[in-house]
Amino acid sequence: MEFLSSFTGLDLSPWSWAIVLSAGAGVGIAKTAVPGSGILVVALMAMTLPSRLSVGVMLPMLIFGDLFAVGKFWMHTDKRRLLTLLLFALPGLGAGYTVLRHASDDQLRPVIGGVVLAMLILHQVSRVLKQRREATAAADGKTSPLLTAVFGFFAGVGTGMANASGPVMSLYLLIAGLPKLPFIAVTAWFFFIMNLLKIPLFLNLGLITMQSLKVNLLTLPSIAAGALLGYWIVKRIPQERFNQIVLALAFIAALRLLT
Repeated sequence: MEFLSSFTGLDLSPWSWAIVLSAGAGVGIAKTAVPGSGILVVALMAMTLPSRLSVGVMLPMLIFGDLFAVGKFWMHTDKRRLLTLLLFALPGLGAGYTVLRHASDDQLRPVIGGVVLAMLILHQVSRVLKQRREATAAADGKTSPLLTAVFGFFAGVGTGMANASGPVMSLYLLIAGLPKLPFIAVTAWFFFIMNLLKIPLFLNLGLITMQSLKVNLLTLPSIAAGALLGYWIVKRIPQERFNQIVLALAFIAALRLLT
């Protein structure tokens, strides 16, 4: 652990280093198999690192994970839906940036916890809506412009403030009734583009630094491993039980952030 501490300038416990070094696997799996489950990684990293540092560390991790998802599923993308969501997400990104600009570490920690809890509630709502859709008529993929505007905006807020809007997108795409592969493809492209747009904003806020980039270097192997595992999971393992475990852990982590 001495090498890790000297390399990054972070004095963390062995348990905390274990979380940091393995967090990338969660990002990789979230990007290629279970969209929305990356909220667990956001919560764990915010518990392990100073809040603002955790936000800066997460962004390059997410972009690296996005590359695996975009490269694998790009041909399934619903381009019109993607462009519409991006249009409404841009004002939300500005709102999230404003929160980050004025929040201290002590203030941001419970904010991230609150966002995580809100996203988990939305995710549970999405499960109920999905079950209702399956019990009634098949979805035609159409959604109202107002619904798209609302979800696009709040997806922008969540990703701009805390890299934590995966469940917002999951809820919207479940309501829209997208099949699994278009679901993953739209999610991947949306966050890849939004995350690239966040780079100059995070640099301006001092969230991405040499220290955060050194931490990123340590997470790259686990991100790649998680993405490859995600390719396997999305084809072979039912996601419902896996989702239940991830959501339970994310709920515990969010409560920890609020205390």
